[in-house]
Amino acid sequence: MVFSSHEFVLIFLPLVFLAFAIANRFGGWQASFSVLGAASLVFYAQWSIALLAVLLTSAVANYIVGTFLIKATKEGRPAGWLLVSAVIANLVALGYFKYTNFFIDITNQVSGSGFSHLDIVLPVGISFYTFIQIGFLVEAHSGQAEQQPFIKYLTFATFFPCVTAGPLVLQREFFDQMKDRKDSALEARRLAVGVTLFAMGLFKKVVLADSIAPFANDIFAGVAAGGGVDMVSAWVGALAYSLQLYFDFSGYSDMAIGIGVIFGIRLPLNFNSPFKATSISEFWQRWHMTMTRFFTKFVYSPMAMRGMRSAVSKGHSPLRRYLVAGAWPIVVTMLVAGVWHGSGWTFVLFGLLHGVAIAVNNGWKHFSLPKPPAVLGWLMTISVVICGLVIFRAPDVASAMTMLTAMWGISAEVPANGHLAVALGLREALGLIFLLGAITLLAPNTQEILAKEWVSSDPVPKTMSRIAGYISWRPAMGWSFAAAGTFLLAFTSISADSSFLYYQF
Repeated sequence: MVFSSHEFVLIFLPLVFLAFAIANRFGGWQASFSVLGAASLVFYAQWSIALLAVLLTSAVANYIVGTFLIKATKEGRPAGWLLVSAVIANLVALGYFKYTNFFIDITNQVSGSGFSHLDIVLPVGISFYTFIQIGFLVEAHSGQAEQQPFIKYLTFATFFPCVTAGPLVLQREFFDQMKDRKDSALEARRLAVGVTLFAMGLFKKVVLADSIAPFANDIFAGVAAGGGVDMVSAWVGALAYSLQLYFDFSGYSDMAIGIGVIFGIRLPLNFNSPFKATSISEFWQRWHMTMTRFFTKFVYSPMAMRGMRSAVSKGHSPLRRYLVAGAWPIVVTMLVAGVWHGSGWTFVLFGLLHGVAIAVNNGWKHFSLPKPPAVLGWLMTISVVICGLVIFRAPDVASAMTMLTAMWGISAEVPANGHLAVALGLREALGLIFLLGAITLLAPNTQEILAKEWVSSDPVPKTMSRIAGYISWRPAMGWSFAAAGTFLLAFTSISADSSFLYYQF
């Protein structure tokens, strides 16, 4: 049961909202939040009771450690050792479930041994709920967190709209919304906005992303099976996957934020038209925004500060100072971000590519070199992004290199079988790529359309409400019909095997 399933839309979501409303009527907001905590456990238990036990163990352990950290910080006692131990424990648990078999592969390649893979089931969303709780521990140690009842913490750590694939919410932006709530749980305008945003996200996922997915899947599967690919097919596969992931993740993020709005919890933005970016740094300010925020705050900034102190104390030249305090922390941060997505050399290369590209981009600005025209900046950015996504999508490095060399005309082949499978649907594929590409580059995004009824815990940019113009959402009959039509079209397009790509991370 995922957000884009009949079971979730017809059964789970309405029943949870009914229980939420009844609890609010008789017990107020705190009772409603308890219902959300219980519903989150039920939602997660669908994958298995064993995986739910892993999630609960993580939540209980981190809550206990966080309690000690908050108390120690208030009393002025040193607790750095406890924070470090707890972060390591979280990473070890994550590493066991996610990277054990990758390390076995490396060991076999290096030593020539023949260790078999372990039968380990990856808990859905473990990368997300682990990092959400690491963020809580760090803020507890730095005095930015307050002690909360366990049921509130459990709701935060397992909140079903974001436990499986984000957004990576910070504790204070969640707990602040649980304080002293006086508004109505059944406020019609808020519910209308939440449902509209959910419908938009569902449409993006099941109508747009799932429509173009087969073209990407066919080409990447053909290459992985050893088939060659020519330049046109390689570009079709790369563009199709880029647009599939764009609308898949954008749709998921809209649905997650929309569900949060329905239940009175505003989540941070996670997606802001990243394909419109004219630099690779801007791209990461628009794509998976909460992940970028997390790694910037907890990985990049501490490294950059230490590097700057070291560079200043040693009297490095400006270039060497930038390499130590700017470029190196960026490359390391993006490597960590790449590996965070998955285990395999493709994720290492993906992180390395983006780390080097951002380091070059930031260095260009740091030394005040001539700024390229916006069109050239966009072309360079989107080229890096698409090549990165080819590496990201490919099952192994060899397949990624086959795709990339074909795309850039280095070693394009004309296969006997793989090309034929693609060529049969080439016109349809190009039509979809043109349509979806135009939407990503020319249309306002969902938060811009809903800017007058802001949906996020992030502040509203001053220019946001002017972008959507005449199609800005408003509580009117026309928008009611539009939202209902969007929902019905999306609902009737739901297929049985429609899962979100980011669930695998």
